[in-house]
Amino acid sequence: MSNTMKTVVFLTSLFTFLLLFTLINFVIPFQAPSASAGTVLFAALLYIISYIAALYSQALIKYFYIRNMMRDLNIFKTFPARSFEIRDRIILLILPIIAVLMPMVSKRAVTRESLWSLAGLAALAITLEVLFFINNRTMKIHVTSKGFAISGIDFRLELSVPFSYTNAVGWYPFERIENHLVYNGKVLLYPSYDMGVITIECSEEEAKQIKALLVSNRVPERRYE
Repeated sequence: MSNTMKTVVFLTSLFTFLLLFTLINFVIPFQAPSASAGTVLFAALLYIISYIAALYSQALIKYFYIRNMMRDLNIFKTFPARSFEIRDRIILLILPIIAVLMPMVSKRAVTRESLWSLAGLAALAITLEVLFFINNRTMKIHVTSKGFAISGIDFRLELSVPFSYTNAVGWYPFERIENHLVYNGKVLLYPSYDMGVITIECSEEEAKQIKALLVSNRVPERRYE
């Protein structure tokens, strides 16, 4: 996916979260001293929903973008894409962790609101883990006559800076793949512009077929891993 498209996706998710965040603060003044525990809990739940909604807003843009591109592609083979890693989970939790810990650090005390925030953070981490498990099943790598397409619900945070994920949703034509490596029933593709590594887990015979397709399209073999 191009950096321009990454920026569009990132800004969409950011705008979605800020809009929902503003609405929640306007409707529920949960930070008031008189706010009940129920109000604080309800507001924390809404913040979690807003954050997840922002992530899915960018995931849906990428999903429909790739699905539209795949209409004219001749698909030879489709493989599951094992995409999500530990660092992907950490990246999604960095901002919520900072938002929860900063008030505790500045006040040097653990208040009732801090405990509720920690509970909300734990709930968010569990929710994200469940969503990672569900969404991972939707991720597919499609081998086509013109290149490789990765489709699915990829709700990892699409940063508008040079940054790459493993098996990120996108379209990777042969001319954008610098080289490849085949070993132990895996095909590793290295796209240009540091777009991340594409890892295809397949049988030895399928790896040979993909290698033949790459060679026929003048994608050189990588001499090191």
